[in-house]
Amino acid sequence: MSGFCSAVGTAHSLWRPTGAGRAPQLLRCAVVAALILLGLDVAFAVLLDLLSARAATHLVSTAAQFLAAAACFGTARRVQGAERRWRVLVGLSSAGAMLASLAVAPTLLAGDLPHRQGMSLGHALFLGFYGVALAGLLSVPTDPVDGRGGSAGRRWHGAYRWYAITLLDSLLIVGSLVLLQWGTVLAAIVRTGPDLRPFRFALTHQGAGLILATAVVLIASFRRPRAPATLALLGTGLLAYGLTSNIMSYVAAKYGFHLPPWGLIGFALAFLLVFLAAFVPVPTPAPPEGPAPPSPRVMWAHAALPYAALTAAGLLILGKLTTGARLDRFETYGMITLLVALVRQMVTLAENTWLLAEIRARERQLHHQAFHDPLTGLANRALFTRRLQRALTRDTASDESGDGTLLSVLFLDLDRFKWVNDTFGHAAGDELLQISADRLRAETRAIDTVARLGGDEFAIILDGGGPDDPRHIGERLATAIQTPCLLAGQPYTPRASLGLVTLDGTTIRPATSDILLHQADLAMYTAKRERAGRLVVYKPEIPTSTHHPDRS
Repeated sequence: MSGFCSAVGTAHSLWRPTGAGRAPQLLRCAVVAALILLGLDVAFAVLLDLLSARAATHLVSTAAQFLAAAACFGTARRVQGAERRWRVLVGLSSAGAMLASLAVAPTLLAGDLPHRQGMSLGHALFLGFYGVALAGLLSVPTDPVDGRGGSAGRRWHGAYRWYAITLLDSLLIVGSLVLLQWGTVLAAIVRTGPDLRPFRFALTHQGAGLILATAVVLIASFRRPRAPATLALLGTGLLAYGLTSNIMSYVAAKYGFHLPPWGLIGFALAFLLVFLAAFVPVPTPAPPEGPAPPSPRVMWAHAALPYAALTAAGLLILGKLTTGARLDRFETYGMITLLVALVRQMVTLAENTWLLAEIRARERQLHHQAFHDPLTGLANRALFTRRLQRALTRDTASDESGDGTLLSVLFLDLDRFKWVNDTFGHAAGDELLQISADRLRAETRAIDTVARLGGDEFAIILDGGGPDDPRHIGERLATAIQTPCLLAGQPYTPRASLGLVTLDGTTIRPATSDILLHQADLAMYTAKRERAGRLVVYKPEIPTSTHHPDRS
């Protein structure tokens, strides 16, 4: 009980009241009511005789189911989205449990036990509410532990993929656990038990309850709840229900229709925790702080957990087969869970393939953004410098081998660019940059690198030899850049100054990317001083004065 009080205390400290403190006050009243009902349940089981205790604890359990349904439906009206969805679904399952309990209450009050003739239609229909409860549990707002975001479509696809994986994992784990229990303990108890009908009835509830319990464990281990205490209370309640159902299957196998009063205490506790979870105020949405990615151990545990239980069950069956023992019908049918494992593996493989494709696409996008200019799509300064340095390294090796591969750098600056921005607007300036980038790209080869260094400055690496020497290529680019065009709907003739440097005997050695770019820059400024819109080839006699003309 101390842990339960601690969870409630944590909830009270974490959540902001919705409506002038009303929600915390309701939560405190709900805690008091739950403690009173639980105390009455324990007192009835301990103090009353067997028949009276059965009826009394059953009525307390029915009252807990009613409170859980009423709390879920009542609070669902004040919330939206997933918070409303899980309350409605869990409320429906609680109401179904209450109706099933009311159906057998007259039999217990008369001193008899229900289900002597097998499972009734009402309880058969009630099994469907386990699926509703599972849907409600999966609807509790949670996020992946790795914090993956993405577009709304990807988040929707990822959420439903998680639902499918959780359901398949739960079926696989529960099927393996039931098979293990049958092969180790339950089979021997059933063979000596008084009647098989109550065990069959209990086994259906055991399997459905264990699926709920397993889903709780998977969500708590591999998801990040937005309201931790809500999931703690709801999950603990469903976990208690699943474990109690599992224990009751052993009782039914050994004692038949014997219904111990203490067995219903776990069911009452389960619905009382659901009752409290519904009153937890919804926390104010806040941006996540960015949790650390899951450790490899967590990822391996998520992948291996379903197969650990299946491996244990498979080893049990294999052990029986190697000793010559025959498998009974239950064990034979239990191995059908291997098909679930196969389906699960295929879904996991599809998930991993989809995630890998998404990661690679993001990596390509980030790599492109890091090394390309967002306006023109050309290489940026970082990529230009990297490629120029790589070309220089290769050129040094070519000199040693006598290949004589040419390497040239062309520096281009648009003239009167500031005037264009001031006269036509910055949108027109961006349009001129894009037009210039397209023309440079069209007049160069695939092995060349065209880059925008910033502002109205462009640089080109003319890599390797060819039928055209670098000077002819530069003059062709100068002509292409200065071809008239429409700018902001008006005719305009761009002007540009170009400087060219070629790695040859006149270049300072050892040549670096900074030296080459500086020499090409000096040649470009010489062209700008002449204001002729032409190409100037770098020569050592070009002055290195830093007093450059206006670049506008």
